[in-house]
Amino acid sequence: MKSYNEDFYQLFSEIADLMAIKNENSFKIRAYRSAAMRLKEDFRPITKKDANKVTLKAIPRIGDALADKMIQYMKEGKIDYLERLRKEIPKPVRDLLNIPHLGPNRVRDLYINLGIKSKADLKKHAKNGQIADLPGFGDKLVESITNALKTGQKKKKRHNRANVKPIAEKIIKLIKGIKGVKSAETAGSYRRKAKTIGDLDILVSGKPVAKQTEKLLYKTFKTTTTLASGETKIAFMIFPENLQVDIRFVPEESYGAALLYFTGSKEFNVMMRKQAIEKGYLLNEYGLFEDGEHIAGRTEEEVFKKLDLPITLPKRRK
Repeated sequence: MKSYNEDFYQLFSEIADLMAIKNENSFKIRAYRSAAMRLKEDFRPITKKDANKVTLKAIPRIGDALADKMIQYMKEGKIDYLERLRKEIPKPVRDLLNIPHLGPNRVRDLYINLGIKSKADLKKHAKNGQIADLPGFGDKLVESITNALKTGQKKKKRHNRANVKPIAEKIIKLIKGIKGVKSAETAGSYRRKAKTIGDLDILVSGKPVAKQTEKLLYKTFKTTTTLASGETKIAFMIFPENLQVDIRFVPEESYGAALLYFTGSKEFNVMMRKQAIEKGYLLNEYGLFEDGEHIAGRTEEEVFKKLDLPITLPKRRK
């Protein structure tokens, strides 16, 4: 029986994007994005046998409005509300959302302030300097957008974990082979063993090795675009996979706390911080602190133990 999880992820994400272009209620937009991610990553397969309000509303983050839309889609293959949004926003404008660096808020600014309705309009206004003059844009961002148009780059997408695994294992192996590296491990949704991931997050500890790592990876992956380059973080896109890789370099004494933080999920991190506060501590990606003193964070186990919490496996950190 068909699973609708991927469909709902795509549909709810599109609704959120189009609502944002129209500058609608931010709480409603967030509700659609939150539900999309929940159904994509963490929940069991949704099938036609679930097409009733009682079952759907029992799913965390699914209320009346979303349940109605899910039922309509499973029965009719469409969502009336989404169809209306698509009619209100021209397709060439919607297509701008596929360009790297252009989220719904920036697309709205381009559409409303400059009347940009297509990629051709985007190229023209990028050349004459009008886009760079918009608040929140600037010359560097316009250059990145222009390069994306020239090279045919598409916005990063979610990837099946199985497809990312060979790349992740290759990168970890390369980094561990660099002299001075103490630890290197994946984080984020990949470490949580989610079925799909967005970016590939990697944490590294040891001596300063950012430059060596960057040179080695660019030599290994021939077609890349640099997104960030520094001593504490490097980020790049790998093509044709269109996979963004973020590599962070952290001190050994903070490695466990950073791994905990960047593994997530957001909800799990909030729970952990609340536990820390209740015990009079402060927990962040740098460590566990008491009255400003670093008391734990070298390993995840150290943090769990100090908070008197059982160790939770990454795949259960929902």
